[in-house]
Amino acid sequence: MGTPEMVRFMISMPDWYYRKLLLWAKLKGSNRATLSANIIQSRIEANWAEIERDLEAIAKYKGMTLDQLIDSWLAEENDE
Repeated sequence: MGTPEMVRFMISMPDWYYRKLLLWAKLKGSNRATLSANIIQSRIEANWAEIERDLEAIAKYKGMTLDQLIDSWLAEENDE
């Protein structure tokens, strides 16, 4: 497996969370973007199995394969 492609996107949050993020990043010797990416990645990893289970259940309910559901949803996201 090669190096994964990096993706950038914008997020919004209440200012009190943003201030805590800035302070937390400073405490960690990091910056807000790196810390934010690490937080998001770790939450996805922690919920990986649940995400997969839910996707499989929805695909089954819709009479689709898992790959068809994923392709459909990712295509919708690219259209936005």
